[in-house]
Order: sequence, then structure tokens, then C-alpha cells
Amino acid sequence: MKDLLEIAQIVTPRKLRAVELFSTSGEKADSMIQQLYDLLQQESVADDDSAAEQLYGKDKSHSGYQKLRGTLKSRLLNSLFLIDLKRSGYKDRQNAYFEAYREWAAAKILLGKQAHTAALSIMLKLLKISRKFEFTELLIDLLHTLRVYYGTIEGDPKKYKAYNEEYKATQQRWIEESLAEELYLSLSVEFVNEKATKRELQKQAVESYLSVKPALGKYDSYQLHLCGRLLEVSQFTVVNDYEQALEVCERAIQFFEAKPYSATVPLQVFSYQRLVCYLQLQQPEPAFEAAVHCKNYVTEGDFNWFKVQEVLTLLNMHSQNYEAAAEVITNVTAHRNLGRQPQNVQESWRIAEAYLYFLQEAGVLSREWVRDFRPARFFNEIEVFSKDKKGMNIPILFLEILLKTISKDRMELVDRVEALDKYRSRYLKNQAELRRSELFMRLLLLLPKNAFDKAVVMEKAGEELQQLNNLPLELARQPFEIEIIPYEVLWEVLLARL
Repeated sequence: MKDLLEIAQIVTPRKLRAVELFSTSGEKADSMIQQLYDLLQQESVADDDSAAEQLYGKDKSHSGYQKLRGTLKSRLLNSLFLIDLKRSGYKDRQNAYFEAYREWAAAKILLGKQAHTAALSIMLKLLKISRKFEFTELLIDLLHTLRVYYGTIEGDPKKYKAYNEEYKATQQRWIEESLAEELYLSLSVEFVNEKATKRELQKQAVESYLSVKPALGKYDSYQLHLCGRLLEVSQFTVVNDYEQALEVCERAIQFFEAKPYSATVPLQVFSYQRLVCYLQLQQPEPAFEAAVHCKNYVTEGDFNWFKVQEVLTLLNMHSQNYEAAAEVITNVTAHRNLGRQPQNVQESWRIAEAYLYFLQEAGVLSREWVRDFRPARFFNEIEVFSKDKKGMNIPILFLEILLKTISKDRMELVDRVEALDKYRSRYLKNQAELRRSELFMRLLLLLPKNAFDKAVVMEKAGEELQQLNNLPLELARQPFEIEIIPYEVLWEVLLARL
């Protein structure tokens, strides 16, 4: 069902105005296809079983439903070549990318039908576009086809030689681009579902960057510099060195802003990284400016939009703009596209909503933002990050302690002191990047150990609080996602409720 939902959101009714997707003959089959399409557009069905039940009173294995589903999907895919894929959020490189590949598909069909003259005119046009916008893979395909054409069909030695030489040069550039991409992905895959610091990867990041650095000086390529400069940033982000990462981001932004077209993707990527750096360096003013800059490069509802909103939420939380954070969280968690995001993205927003619920229950917020929140269900349903013991499981565990402390369930924590202390010793102790989290865990454990007696807790908390204050967020070099609300602030909120 997810595949149909995604395609249906692209092939919208507005874009189908000029496309005859459904027959007007009134035939039953077309009527059923229209009904299924309407259900998808209205998001009235969550899966194939519910769609089959509404249309046929059967489950998804019903042969009629399977045939109907296949027909609709085929028609929607065919319509992609007829509708206007542009939208207001796209910049000129993205527009050029869609148009180029659509025309390349047409050229390939014409070549297959031996319509060489028609295909040639399209390819020569695409050649200019591919060079301008640095579509290396498409350029290789075009040059390969053109050298075959002039070497076997038209028999033009001069043109064959020119296209052959450009093909070989482009192929070498593509090899460098491919290597940079592979090296970057080998690093990034380690952090998709785990936010824990992996200091052992710093050597890999440094070596990877050094291996592509010569090519960065040789080629001015879009893809090479996107992945290569991400590798350069990764040398520092893998160990949470935000000051040096910020310098690399600034240089990368300047590089891509100088392109003769709008390089939206890399500008968004490095603007986002810059925003993260300002957040963790506790520089709110440039951070909010960076957030505004980021919004220029993302489209609401896309994956990157959710990531920018996530950092904006943290920025508001750290600045104690709780109502602003609540507004962002409420809007995002109600967004129709959140359910289509990867599980780790969905869980990040569920954690943010849970912290909002804590602030609400602690009386920090001026009104009720979160309704129907069930802590037990929340903790049971977090699957990806519950395994990230040195990463995002930390704010989840803290949240459990925070909620129980301000509720009637606080005595359950007394029975869990030993287990929580073992967790601290195993995952947080002697971890430089998690020093603040270990100190906060020690503070939290003082509560059940001292029967939640405020006076006793405050008396015994002095040493940990002093150490926490001596290691502010901007110096801690911890993964930026972990500390959703500064620990010093959370401690004050808890004390006020004892």
C-alpha cells in the first residue's frame, strides 16, 4: 500500500487534468479504479486489507482487488511521463533533472525504434543540459550513445573522436564521484538508527577524506564536492567537534552558492549541518538565522523538512521557548507525511512529543498541548532507539524517570535503582561524550535513593551539579540529539515538583 500512496501523492488530481487516467465511458472497472484512487488521495485507507474490505468486502488476497491495484499502479506510473512534475519547492537543477530524464527515456525509445534523427536532436539538447547542471551519469550515457552512433551509423571520425575523448574524461570523473559517495555512505550508515558517538570511526573518516582530497582539487563536480565535503565535515561530526565542523560547512556553502545554478540539495545539507553546529555551540541568535536559511531549501513534508523541524524544536527547547517548541511539535506530529518517514524519524518526533508531555504535566506550559498521551504505550512502542544504548535510549530512559518522579508511580523507581545504576555504569561511565548524561543520571538516582525528600536531595546534589555546570553543553561534544532539554533546566523543573 505504501507504494500506491506515494505515487498517488505525486500524481494528484490537479496534475491529472490533462491526462486521461480514467475512462469516461462509465465502465465498472474504471469506476472501481477511480474509487481506489479517491481512497488513496483522501488517505481513507491505511493498508491493502482495508482498501480491499471497502471495495470488495474481502481481504487483500482477493483476485479482483489485486487486479484492480495492479491496473491503477500501472496507469499512475504511465502518467508520470505526461504530467508536470514541477512544483513550487523545486529549484532549477531539480526541474532540469526531471525534464532531462524524461526526455532521455523518450530518446531511448526512439533509438530502439530506429528513429535516429529524432533521437539525435533530443540527445544533443540533453548534452548541453547535462554539462551545465553536472548530471555526470546521464552525461556518460549520452556520450556513450553518441560515440556509438557516430562510430557505427553516421561514420563521422571527427565527432566520434570528440565524444569518445569526452566520454573517457567524464568516466574518470564519475569514478571519483562514485568513490566519494561510497566512502561517505559507509560512514553515514552507522548513524541512521544509532546516534551514539563512535570515536573509532574518526580514523576512517579522516582516511576517507584524504583519499578524495586530490580529486576535490582537480574537479569542480557537484556530486564529488557534495560527498567529498561531507566526508570533510564527518572528520569532526563523528566526534562531535562542532567548531571545526562549522568552518567546513561555511566553506561548502560558499562553494555551492557560487554554482551557476541553484544547488539546492547541498545547500540544504550544509545549512542543516551549520544549524546543528550553532545549536550545540549554544549560539541561539545565529542558530535561528540558520534555521530560516534552511527553510529556503526544503519543501514541507519532505524528509529534510522533518529533520530541520527537529533541530528547530531542540533550539526552542534549549532557549526555553517552550510554547514555540510545542507549536512546532504539534504541527509536525499532525502532518500527513510523518507516517511515511523512516521509523527513526517517527520515533524522534514521538520522543519530542513525550518531553512536551512532561513539561505539560510539570506545569511549565501555559496550556494543554498534548492529549491522549499514554506513557506505557510510548515506552513499549519505541523499537529503533531503545537499542541505541549510548545514544537515543538515554533521553528515553531519563523521560521514564522524570515522568514517574512527578506522578503517583514514583515508588516504582525505588525498585529500579539498582538496574538504573548498572545502566549508568555500563553505558555512561567513562564515556567522555556522555559525561553530562552520566552526571544527570547520578542526580536523578538521588531522588529514589533519598525517598524523594527535596531537602536531602538538594544537600547531596551539590557535587554533581557543580560538575554539570563546569561542563556546559557547548563544551561537552555529545551527540546533539540526546539532550532535548538542558539537564540543568530539567533538574530545576523536577525540584519544583518535589
